[in-house]
Amino acid sequence: MEPKDKKVKFDWSLLLGAAFLMATSSIGPGFLTQTTVFTQKLMASFGFVILISIILDVGAQLNVWRVIGVSGKRGQEVANMVLPGLGYLVSVLIVMAV
Repeated sequence: MEPKDKKVKFDWSLLLGAAFLMATSSIGPGFLTQTTVFTQKLMASFGFVILISIILDVGAQLNVWRVIGVSGKRGQEVANMVLPGLGYLVSVLIVMAV
């Protein structure tokens, strides 16, 4: 039987990794500018497309947070488990984007 007062160490790097991964997939200013132009031209029909894309984005973000949170690993490590070398590629792309 384990003692009840045993503390669980929280790894902040996992949370920061998830936040950084989420931030890299955020919408950029160029996308917002084009969205404004197309919304003005297409009105309500394009508004529906924007709504659907926001819903899909939220779903993808929640899935990323869930996978990283449940696995207890960094985003790079999870990507390397899916396909060896993918985590390094993602890291390079993130560094190039910043």
